[in-house]
Amino acid sequence: MKFSLTILGSSSAVPTASRNTTAHVLNVHERFFLIDCGEATQIQFRKFRIRFGRVHQIFISHLHSDHILGLFGYLATQTLIGRKKEIEIFGPPDLEKFVRNHFALFPESLILPVVFHSLDQSGICKIFEDKAVEVFSFPVKHRVPTWGFLFREKFNGRNNLNREPRTYAFCTDTIFDPSLAAYFKGCDLLYHEATYGNKELSRAISTAHSTAKQAAEMAQLAGAKQLLIGHFSARYKDTTGLLDEAREIFANTIEAIDGLTIDIPEQG
Repeated sequence: MKFSLTILGSSSAVPTASRNTTAHVLNVHERFFLIDCGEATQIQFRKFRIRFGRVHQIFISHLHSDHILGLFGYLATQTLIGRKKEIEIFGPPDLEKFVRNHFALFPESLILPVVFHSLDQSGICKIFEDKAVEVFSFPVKHRVPTWGFLFREKFNGRNNLNREPRTYAFCTDTIFDPSLAAYFKGCDLLYHEATYGNKELSRAISTAHSTAKQAAEMAQLAGAKQLLIGHFSARYKDTTGLLDEAREIFANTIEAIDGLTIDIPEQG
């Protein structure tokens, strides 16, 4: 049974020639979930040959533009092609207002059925469940209210083969906070932002971001099996140094590259 992640965008703040802003697609048993929706995400779906009509749930971490600008175009296209199936969007309480106010400015209103769910900052919360997966949100520490997400595979009679459920944790736009590790202990794949190298630690702190070294420290604290770093500042034309920095602490680290798909195998 499939459990894989595809990176649609790996840059922070602004896109570059080779990196779009943040968006991930998780495939759990051929059910597709979109996590954040940076500018031009729908183009990335086309480029990497993923059918965006298969996404029925979208998870938005926070209301900074590099994580939501693509949502307006994505939903507009779904309306234009006549989609009738409902889309659920999980995000900050003000997200619905942002989206509906945007579409109110255009003659082509949002006809597509969309249901919004507001996230809770009180702690880890189960926000979605179907036959393939259960999804939890948890608050992280950034300049605006921001959440991470934990996806945990579910078993049924056909796929319960005496193995552990696979898990993916998405932790972006946060200052380094060791207490967060409790939310994704032992996860198979941890995505943690690594906006800066450790030489820019003071800037990371002032902007409420993390360094590659801190991302590795978080993976170590959580006992993650694999670390994926991304959300790189556009100042880094070559991210090899960030990857090396993380691997000095947590060897099983890979970097997010647009178009990269990571398969999480079944553990016997």
